[in-house]
Amino acid sequence: MTKGVHVLLPAVFIAMFSGTVLAEDFEFHPALSDNFILNLGAFRSDNSFNISAAGIDIDSDDEINFPDSVGVDESSTFLNSELRWKFGAQRKWSLWGQYFSNNATGDATLTEDITWQGIIFREGTFVGAGVKLEVTRVFVGRSFVKNQQHDFGIGVGLHNLDFSAFIEGEVLINEESSEFRRSDASKSQPLPNVGAWYYYSPARKWLLQGRVDWISASIGDYDGTLWNTSIGVNYQAFRHVGFSLSYQYFDLNLVVDKSDWNGEMHLRYSGPILGMTINW
Repeated sequence: MTKGVHVLLPAVFIAMFSGTVLAEDFEFHPALSDNFILNLGAFRSDNSFNISAAGIDIDSDDEINFPDSVGVDESSTFLNSELRWKFGAQRKWSLWGQYFSNNATGDATLTEDITWQGIIFREGTFVGAGVKLEVTRVFVGRSFVKNQQHDFGIGVGLHNLDFSAFIEGEVLINEESSEFRRSDASKSQPLPNVGAWYYYSPARKWLLQGRVDWISASIGDYDGTLWNTSIGVNYQAFRHVGFSLSYQYFDLNLVVDKSDWNGEMHLRYSGPILGMTINW
């Protein structure tokens, strides 16, 4: 009896798996017809961080290139996740969610004095530094061209940005004394945006896709521009599982005029994303 069970269970599993794999009930890529699409990818990003935190006044001469000046990572790999839900009578409405987070750190010996948050870090000092950004994107849109092969739509959304940066090391107190100190800057800010997407399936297992989100506006104490774009290709290996290769470009320019942090940041993340998609 036990031997029979041991033989039967793997056989049932293989049969179920084979049925799922071989059941190709779609003429074009099923991401165009299914209700849900989940994408989990590894984002290999080239990082660029130019940030100023002047404390009182913004001075472009005080902007710090974090990779060059204080050794923060110029590239990193992190998770990029995205979920799309299509709903409505003809499933022409879509709700999207995206999340990624990058924590880049480093250290360096300063080749010149730098000023951060009104503090002077001395030439020759061994400093540590870091930049972290969490991006949560929520987007709702409507398809205006939607059939078996095409899906084009536009909508509006919100990027919520959680940003923090720090520098720590020896700081100049006066001409004769110094001490070790850490100085931080952090903000959380939602930014609305408009966007558009286009999906095209040239064959049953292939999907070409592109998306762009953009904003340029002054909101309260913030003034900035944001671009979040991606373009890629997906191959449907099984009925509910596919694999994707895409390129994402995220660029943020933001001026902050608040009492606790007066500064600028220009952050750029760009690079390929290798991912797995699950659709149903």
